[in-house]
Amino acid sequence: MRKKWGLMWLVAIMLTLLLAACSGDEESNTEGDDSDDTQNNEEDGEQVTLKFVHWLTEETANFEPIMEMYEEETGVKVEAIPLVESMSSEDYYKQLDLMASAGETIDVMMWSNGNDLVKRIDAGLVAPIDEFVEAEGIDINEVYNNSYSPVDGKDYGLPMKSITNAVMINKAHLDEAGLEIPTEWTWDEYREYAKAMTTDDHYGSYLHTWHDMFSALKLISKEENTALVNPDGTSNADDPLVKESLEFRYALEQEDKSSVPYSEILSQQMDYRQQFFTQEASMVPIGTYMVTEWGQFTPEFEIAWAPWPKNEEDGVNYADVNGDLISIGESSEHKQEAYDFIRWMTTKGISEQGIWLPAWKEADLDTVLEKLVNNTEKPDAMHLESLKNAITSITPTSNASLPSYITEVVTDFKAETELYLLGEQDIDTTVQNVQEKTQKIIDANQ
Repeated sequence: MRKKWGLMWLVAIMLTLLLAACSGDEESNTEGDDSDDTQNNEEDGEQVTLKFVHWLTEETANFEPIMEMYEEETGVKVEAIPLVESMSSEDYYKQLDLMASAGETIDVMMWSNGNDLVKRIDAGLVAPIDEFVEAEGIDINEVYNNSYSPVDGKDYGLPMKSITNAVMINKAHLDEAGLEIPTEWTWDEYREYAKAMTTDDHYGSYLHTWHDMFSALKLISKEENTALVNPDGTSNADDPLVKESLEFRYALEQEDKSSVPYSEILSQQMDYRQQFFTQEASMVPIGTYMVTEWGQFTPEFEIAWAPWPKNEEDGVNYADVNGDLISIGESSEHKQEAYDFIRWMTTKGISEQGIWLPAWKEADLDTVLEKLVNNTEKPDAMHLESLKNAITSITPTSNASLPSYITEVVTDFKAETELYLLGEQDIDTTVQNVQEKTQKIIDANQ
C-alpha cells in the first residue's frame, strides 16, 4: 500500500511540474535553479530509508539516538531493527534467512562471525563492497583492525566492533576460592581454577554450544591455522590440538564435573548470559563484547577478566581478535547510501554510541573503555584494570581467508562432537570421523 500511494504521489507531483513548465509563468522561470533541485529530489522518490537488521536490544545497543544523529547529518533515515528479543545471533540468523526467503529488502545487516557470513554470501544475500572502497580510495586493513578476510577475493563489509577473546570471571567466586585474577595463564590452569570454584551451588565453568570455539579451545589458541580447513584449502582436522581440545572439554564436564555438562546445556536450552549472570557458572571464555552486552541481566557481583589462556606455559599468549561486521544487502536498492552509512557507523557512529570498542584504528583504547564501562547500568561491576590487561596482553592470531564451504565442515564437526560429549562415541572414532568428513567436503569442492 505504501508503494502504491508513493507512486500516486510521484505522478501527481510530476504532472504539477509539467503544467507549471507549460504555463510559461515568469515566476516559474525565475525559480529555475530551485525547481531543478526539487525535481531531482522528487525523481528519487521518497526520502531514502535504510533497513538495518541486527540481534541486539535497544537497551543494549542504544541505536536510536545514533540513527537520529545520522539522519540529521545526511538526510538519510536508518531504521535499526532487532530481529529477535533473545540477543542470540543464532536466532537472528534464522530470522534473517526467513526474511531473505520471503524476498524482503534488507539494506544493512550485521554479522558476528565469518562462518555465518560466508554461508549467506553463497546464498546471494550479501553484496561485495569493493567498488565503493576503491572509489573512496581506502585500505580496509589500514583503517580498521580487520579480522574478516576476503571471500573469493572480495570484501563483504566493514569491521564495526573489535572483540578480543578473553575469560569473564565472577570475582566473588574467585575470592571465595582464594584465587587471584589471572594475568597470564594456561588452559591447564583454567581447568584448575574451574575445579577450585565449583561448589554445590554452581559450576566453575561454562562452555557454550558454538563448537568451532568452545570445543576447539586449544586449536584456536595458536598463532595460525586455527580452523579445521587451512587457508590453502588443505585439511587441518589432523592437527593434534583438535583431539586435545575435545578431550579438554570432556574432562571439564565429565571427569572434573566443573563445567556444565553438554547434555544439560541441550536439554535445558541454556544460554551463557543466563548461566554467568545468575551465578550458575563462575567463568566463561567469551568475547569482550560482554563488557556491555548484558541482555536482560544486571550483575550483582564484580566482573573480572583474564587473558585468553595459552596452550603451553612458555608459549605465546595468542587470542582471536575479531568483531562484528556490518554489510550491505544484495537486495538493497540504495547500495551507495548503505555504504556511506556503514562507513559512518564504523567510525564516528560507534565512537559516539559508546557501547563497544571500535575496530577503527583511530579510536583511543583507554578513553573508549572508560566510556563503555561508564555507559553500563552498573559501572562498578566491571574490574577495569583486569579488562585492560586481558585486551592488551595477548598476541592476535593470524587472520587468513577461509573457503566458503567452511560452514559444511563446522556442521559435521558439531555433529561428531555432540556424539562424543554425550557419551555416544569415543574420542578416536570422533576424531577419525571429523578427519574423513572434512577431507570429503574439501574433495567435493575442488
